[in-house]
Amino acid sequence: MIGARTAQANFCRGELGPQLYGRFDVDAWGTALRKARNVIVLKYGGIAKRPGTELVAEVLDPTQPVRLVPFQFSLSQTYALELGQGYMSPCAGGGRILEEELAITAISNASQALVEVAYHGFAVGDRFYISGCAGDMGALLNGRAWTVVAVTDASHFRIDADTRAVAPFAGCSGGTTRSAPPVAPAAPVVPPVNPAPTRPAIYFGGSGQFGGKAWY
Repeated sequence: MIGARTAQANFCRGELGPQLYGRFDVDAWGTALRKARNVIVLKYGGIAKRPGTELVAEVLDPTQPVRLVPFQFSLSQTYALELGQGYMSPCAGGGRILEEELAITAISNASQALVEVAYHGFAVGDRFYISGCAGDMGALLNGRAWTVVAVTDASHFRIDADTRAVAPFAGCSGGTTRSAPPVAPAAPVVPPVNPAPTRPAIYFGGSGQFGGKAWY
C-alpha cells in the first residue's frame, strides 16, 4: 500500500476536538488541525507563531491564587486584568495602570525601609509600586509592589522591605513632587436597597373551604 500526502493551506477551523479525529466526511476536517500549539489562527485561514511573552511585574499578592483575565474595551484598547484576593489590577501597554507617579527623594536602610515622598497621601495597607531607583537599592525594590506598614507623617512612610544589606539610596528618577496634600475623592453615593415588591393576592370565586375564595 502506498501512502499519499496532500497539502493543506486553510486552517480557519482551528483545532479539532477528539470527537472529530476520524470524521473526514465533515467539512471542518479538511480545514482544521488536530493539534495547534503556540500558534495563532489568522482570519484568512493561515497560521502564525504565537508571539513571545514578557515579564511585566510580579503579582501584587503572590501568597494567594491569582487569575489573569483578558479584557478588550475596543479595537485599540486591550487589557490584562489581574484578579487576586480582594483586588483587581489592570495592566496594559507593557505595564501596570497606576495612579500619579510621585518622586522618591530618600529611602533608608532599615528592616522596614522609610520612604520619603512629599505629601504621599498613603494609608497603612496601601500598595506602593517602585521604579526608577538607581544602584543596589533599585535592584532590590524596582518592579515590585510594596505594602505601606506605617505612616510617619505627610511625607514619610515605611514599607515591608528590608534594605539593611544593600548600599544607601543613590537617587530615583521620574515622578512629580507635590507641593500640597492631595484632594481626597468624594465617596460614591450608594443608593438604598429597594424593598422587595409585595406579591399581589389573587383569588377566584367558587365554593370551597375559605368561603368560595382561594388566596395565593
